Amino acid sequence: MARITASITGLIVALAIVIQGVTVPSGRSGSGWWKRNIPPPASSSSVAQPPEQISTPPNCNKAFFTNMLPPEALLENMTVVPEGGSYGEGKENIAYPTDPTNLPALCAVTINVTSSPSSSYRFGLFLPTEWSGRFLAVGNGGFAGGINWLDMAPGTHYGMATVSSDLGHNGSATDTSWAINQPEKKIDWGWRALHGTVVLGKKLTAAYYNGCDISYSYYSGCSTGGRQGLREIQQFPDSFDGVLVGAPAWWTSHLNNYITQLGMYNLPSASASHISSDLLKVVAEEVVRQCDLADGVQDGIISRPDLCAFDSSLLLCPSNYTAALVTNGTTATPTPSCLTRPQIDTLEKVYATHHHSSTQELIYPGLTLGSEAQWFTGIFGGTSRTTNKTTNLTTTQDGTPSPYGLGYQRDFLLNNATWNYSALYSDSLVDLADRLDPGAATADKYDISAFKSRGGKIILYHGLADGLVPARGTELYYNRTIRHFGGSLSTIENLGNTTGFFKFFPIPGMQHCWGSPEGVDAPWHIGGAFQAGVLGSAGVWGVPGFEESDKEHDALLALRAWVEEGREVNSLVATGWRGGGLDGGEGVKRQRKVCAYLLTGHIASPACLGRTRAALPAGKNARAALPWRQQHLQPRLQQHQARYLTTETNTSTNTSTPPPPTAPFRKQLKEQAKALKKSGNKKKKSSDNQTVPGWELTVGIEIHAQLNTAHKLFSSATTSFNDSPNTHVAPFDLALPGSQPLFQPATLVPAIRAALALNCSIQPVSRFDRKHYFHWDQPSGYQITQFYEPFAKDGYITLYARDGIAAEDGEEVKVGIKQVQMEQDTAKTTAQPGETQWLDFNRVGVPLIEIITLPEIHHPATAAALVRKVQMVLGSVDACVSGLEEGGLRADVNVSVRRTGESGLGQRTEIKNLSSFKAVEDAVIAERDRQIKLLESGGKVLGETRGWSLGSTETKRLRGKEGEVDYRYMPDPDLGPVVIGEDLVQRLKETMGTLPDAEADALMERYHLSAKDALALMLLDGGARVQYFYNVLDSLEERIAAAAAAEEGQAIPEEGAEHATLAANWCLHELGKLADSASSESCSSGLEMTPQGESPLVPSSSLAAILFHLHSRSITAKVAKDLLWAVYRGEVPSSSSSSGDPSQGRQDGITAYITTHNLWFKELSEAEYAKLADEVIQGEEKVLGEFVKWKQGKMKAYPQGKLMYLVGKMMRNGPEGRVEANGAESVLRAVLERWVEQSEGGQ
Repeated sequence: MARITASITGLIVALAIVIQGVTVPSGRSGSGWWKRNIPPPASSSSVAQPPEQISTPPNCNKAFFTNMLPPEALLENMTVVPEGGSYGEGKENIAYPTDPTNLPALCAVTINVTSSPSSSYRFGLFLPTEWSGRFLAVGNGGFAGGINWLDMAPGTHYGMATVSSDLGHNGSATDTSWAINQPEKKIDWGWRALHGTVVLGKKLTAAYYNGCDISYSYYSGCSTGGRQGLREIQQFPDSFDGVLVGAPAWWTSHLNNYITQLGMYNLPSASASHISSDLLKVVAEEVVRQCDLADGVQDGIISRPDLCAFDSSLLLCPSNYTAALVTNGTTATPTPSCLTRPQIDTLEKVYATHHHSSTQELIYPGLTLGSEAQWFTGIFGGTSRTTNKTTNLTTTQDGTPSPYGLGYQRDFLLNNATWNYSALYSDSLVDLADRLDPGAATADKYDISAFKSRGGKIILYHGLADGLVPARGTELYYNRTIRHFGGSLSTIENLGNTTGFFKFFPIPGMQHCWGSPEGVDAPWHIGGAFQAGVLGSAGVWGVPGFEESDKEHDALLALRAWVEEGREVNSLVATGWRGGGLDGGEGVKRQRKVCAYLLTGHIASPACLGRTRAALPAGKNARAALPWRQQHLQPRLQQHQARYLTTETNTSTNTSTPPPPTAPFRKQLKEQAKALKKSGNKKKKSSDNQTVPGWELTVGIEIHAQLNTAHKLFSSATTSFNDSPNTHVAPFDLALPGSQPLFQPATLVPAIRAALALNCSIQPVSRFDRKHYFHWDQPSGYQITQFYEPFAKDGYITLYARDGIAAEDGEEVKVGIKQVQMEQDTAKTTAQPGETQWLDFNRVGVPLIEIITLPEIHHPATAAALVRKVQMVLGSVDACVSGLEEGGLRADVNVSVRRTGESGLGQRTEIKNLSSFKAVEDAVIAERDRQIKLLESGGKVLGETRGWSLGSTETKRLRGKEGEVDYRYMPDPDLGPVVIGEDLVQRLKETMGTLPDAEADALMERYHLSAKDALALMLLDGGARVQYFYNVLDSLEERIAAAAAAEEGQAIPEEGAEHATLAANWCLHELGKLADSASSESCSSGLEMTPQGESPLVPSSSLAAILFHLHSRSITAKVAKDLLWAVYRGEVPSSSSSSGDPSQGRQDGITAYITTHNLWFKELSEAEYAKLADEVIQGEEKVLGEFVKWKQGKMKAYPQGKLMYLVGKMMRNGPEGRVEANGAESVLRAVLERWVEQSEGGQ
């Protein structure tokens, strides 16, 4: 559909806005000519020459184009446009009357092509003098007919030959009169004109540049333009290498009928159900009030409408309500601030997904919460009302539905200009449109494998505040494409088949193609179609202030880098402007990072919610008045300022310098620790809280772990994460009458693995019981479990000091495991305002194991260590889907206390659903202290279930504790016994793999890692980090051995602990720093480790290559850290061992990067080190005296600290990048020894 501003006759394309500004010279990026065979202009001055002085490119003449055209094509016009010039067709071009200005030097061509005996189309072609070898086609909007010269302009500033078609007619975005009884013209509009333009445009481009091949071809379009792009690659996958598609009106046969239906809901305007434009403002304000915080950030922008439980009843007028009178001059008008019941019904119809009234098939998803400001300019018809200052869109009300729907039905579908929609509309029109598909315009093919296979890339975006084309419709197309390529949104499997070439960016707060609702001012500019043209300044292209080579802010440049350099696009930075949100000349108001859909499961991370306040110059014209090189250098500084992404809740304009970046949380903690140490208040060690004099603590733990299975325990329904609620539910999960449990044997495999890893005895026969209790999360009124005859029992787990047990437990403690039983999970409940609870039955029946320990834990730290160790064990055998803090594990602790020396255990209480290791320790401490305080005051501990919240200092009572009798256990009559064969158990034992204790021992003994580092490697990234360490170490030692073999007579070194220490330090600490910093400024939550221990962001081979050069002292540690970041950002090609084999003289990506950027370490000579050492010891008599005392035997220990102080001084005083610590220390020791001897000799 069209990008829109409304007028009295309907919605006219926003490009009709007359752009005013000063025409100024425009420079090109870089120096020299981008492509051969095109001579430069006669003068290299940046000032535009008068026409008579311009050097005409040799092929920019009518004879050339006439000779190149096929018989069906005619040359209409050919014009040489000077640097800084303007070109277009002015008001004759109804849809696009504004001509682009400040163009680069180019040749402008207009061609007319006969497409059939009754139709023809025109297209324009811009051929820049400075050509980059690239080709760009741009789309149109709505039903508009006209060459989109204004949208062609930005591409030429990037050196692209650019085309646009008029689609076979000249008319506004809402004019469909040309289509009635014109099937050939409809085909031109639907697809033929664009395709013909691309084919002939490419031919002319290649010929114009003297036969040079086009390197890459791109497309950019929004609304109808978005549909055109999808339609082209579906039918002609070779047309483009990359497409930038915005808000596509792709499902033409459904969307346009749906728009008419929406308009009819709000008609007639005198009806009780009609919502006026004034009332829509009331609705919009209430939506923001209820939904703003759905993403966790209060900023006036609705970023997650899908998470908002909007309650429209809060808008309902109370009984006997009287609207307030608002006086305008001498007239007082009732102005309601609430809705009647019929109006709320209309509101809910617009939000709802629409289904066919007869077949119940989907017609179109509803509009999103937050899109209300655009309804009167998009879907509701109507006389002129008001003009939105932010979007410049005029709301209208003329008593008919939107022309985008009605025009399609009358002139495209029925060929009847007088068709009475109010009497004859029905959903059967959708069926008719599906059969006829006028113009073959619908782009509903999800098999775009041919485009994918040739390396094609797609960036799809849609504003979540779009009030014309529902954003959920674009999500629908994307999800269907994912499913076509074998992806599963329920299991999150095979998504890479689609996301590897096709990215979708929902943009919070953006309306249709551009703009933001008045008062919201959300950032929306990403360099998409129509966006540069609507800013209102002369010669705007790209994202003002970020035009040159900025892949973060400009989606077209991001697409180009993805296609040509393989730089995958996972985020973009959207920009909003001061001056009503439109005028880029007044500078940046807001920026925010926008993340790709499904990158984080479509759950916005904090990094995706932050905004930047960055100040650009007060006026674009002020910047434009500078010489062109300064014009383009100045934005680099503002772009650098815009790197600071800080969460902002105050939306007021900030014209001062951007605030400094907030320190990472880890750094804040370090600063706090330093302050405490300085003040003498050291933080208490956890061991201080492990015991209470006179009392003994006893803890037993129940750990519930979700098994790593594809199906539920007693039904064939699949297990899933983050899928739509209640979409994976079998009849038995809902306890429907007549349904029975069907045990899924495959669930036994991960359960047995877990039990064996916990040293349990597997029982040959086990049985299921019913545990009765009545709660809304349990539809059957009972849970199926194995209380009496579990499948495994009598196990144990050994905890060592390295696992973090309390110091009071010594070096190790063994905790018995009573049993491990299988059971089914309950429904997920989500609390709503009041007493309402929402239920998601996807989780009902998901298979769990419950691990029940004996009450043999006596210290809080040991309780936390046990849960952590169990998580590691389950992860090592791939039994559990995720860890405690990700929701795959839940821990309940049973706590009791007794006085020292008493026999028997005290009354226990149970604390439910602890979700972190720290929560386990803190909750045990809090409940222990509560019970002791209660008993010491003469009270009595009651058996009850209690809860704990992070940050609390005490537990809270939830309910009384049920006992075995209360649950009325009974054998499940519908399930037989589970018989486990010894051969299965033996097979699983043989294929168990390495368990955590053996892994830790190997890391400590073979590689000499500390216990802390070994456990950290094993815990990080779900256990994948330790495999990554092995991969890095193997690759590093392979490189070291190859280098040694290449040097004649050099012995090949054996596997050494120093290599492992180096690799472990970087895999843990340097990668950890990188991940912490990166997660604060990007959508990624980590290094994206695979289970095989690989990171696509920092391949193990690349890190090994860096460490090889660091180990061989070819680079400094600072350079190594910089290289690591360069690899993470995709600036360095991946390195493999073979590609960088020193024995073969080949350079890998890291080595080539070091060479290209001249980063090799040029270490000082021994003489230079000695000279530097002599210089730094001058004036350090007090320090030197320490070495004399040591030499004289007056000090037992060598003054290593003083030595390192002097080494640091050498590194600071020496030439930057040439002093290496080990080399400096070695020479310094010799210098000091000589100085001491001389000193003693002089005494």
